[in-house]
Amino acid sequence: MAEETPGIPKLSVLNMVGILSVFCCMSEFTILTPSIAAFSHHFAGTPITTIMLANSITGIISVPISILSGALLRRVGFKPIALIGILIMSLGGAFPFLMPNITNYAFVIFSRILVGIGLGIMFPVGTATIIAFTSGEQRSRMLGWGIAVQFFFSLIYTTVAGFLTEIGWNYSFLAYLIGILPFVCVLLWMPEAKPYVNKASERDADMASKLGQKESIPHSIWAYALYGLLIWTAVVTVQVVTSTVLDSRGLAAAGEAALVINCCGIGQICSGLLLPYIIRLFKGRTFGVMATLVVVGILPVLLVKDSAIIYAIGVFIMGFGGGAFFTCCQNATGNIAPRTRSPFVSGVMMSMENLGPFIGPYIFSATLIANPAMGNDAVFPVLIGMALVGA
Repeated sequence: MAEETPGIPKLSVLNMVGILSVFCCMSEFTILTPSIAAFSHHFAGTPITTIMLANSITGIISVPISILSGALLRRVGFKPIALIGILIMSLGGAFPFLMPNITNYAFVIFSRILVGIGLGIMFPVGTATIIAFTSGEQRSRMLGWGIAVQFFFSLIYTTVAGFLTEIGWNYSFLAYLIGILPFVCVLLWMPEAKPYVNKASERDADMASKLGQKESIPHSIWAYALYGLLIWTAVVTVQVVTSTVLDSRGLAAAGEAALVINCCGIGQICSGLLLPYIIRLFKGRTFGVMATLVVVGILPVLLVKDSAIIYAIGVFIMGFGGGAFFTCCQNATGNIAPRTRSPFVSGVMMSMENLGPFIGPYIFSATLIANPAMGNDAVFPVLIGMALVGA
């Protein structure tokens, strides 16, 4: 059961299931990852850069939508926005299944744009709802559970999409329909935070007015957002390049590379489940320690070039540290943001999570051009430097 906050009702177990169901849909960007090769064969005349665009465009589309959605939560309602976003994402992502004979890749890109819109709409809701109904250790625990659920479902999405792709290139899009189950759970059990957030915001605004203060977003919010983006981009870039790097080193085929990539998700799941204990152990040093773990995880990825197992261990450590770091950023912004602005701040933080997967491939391409002597490995010193800045 959740801890009780004055003026806020206590969450039931089913309420928690409803809230955490939103996080089930937040790792959709993994769905098409195992299908890139199949797309290349079906759309033989389409450049690989265009095919990769469909996998990354959701991130950049969802960034402004996330910020706008976060700003509208208190007006429209948390639950309706979650339902609308999940529905757009699921149906918009699935519709190319109905077009098995198309040769114009623009339809796939259009589908991914719809996915980005739906993802951006629903992305701020889970974190903002947790912040609205919980506080203290219960808040950090729920946020940790959220990221664990998110990356557990990323494993499900990737696995299901991989098996469906073996049936046919267009079958991979059916994996988006997994989102219907979380949609039903949100519809049935997610509590609506709007009235409680608005009442609390009115009380806070009245108090600030009496004290002659103006409620504004603390400048440190933007620091948390930028550092969160820095660390998250380092983590997802390693995930993006892993199959290419392992192939160039002769260490793993596509299926084995997927297992190595999944080690990052497993690390993030573990960090989510252990987050309250991590914060209790390291307190104010949590950010530095977790960012340092990202560095520790990337080092063997760069230095040990003859073992896929060592690579996987490094990816696990990196995922553990990166997942904990970003979730702590979300927790910290929820603690310091005025309640009138917390939904908007949630939108900002979630947009950072979406922006990372978009930036990652461009960092990889830039390092290839800047340091051709190192080849695919050129990106790792840059990512280590980014993580060191965060640490």
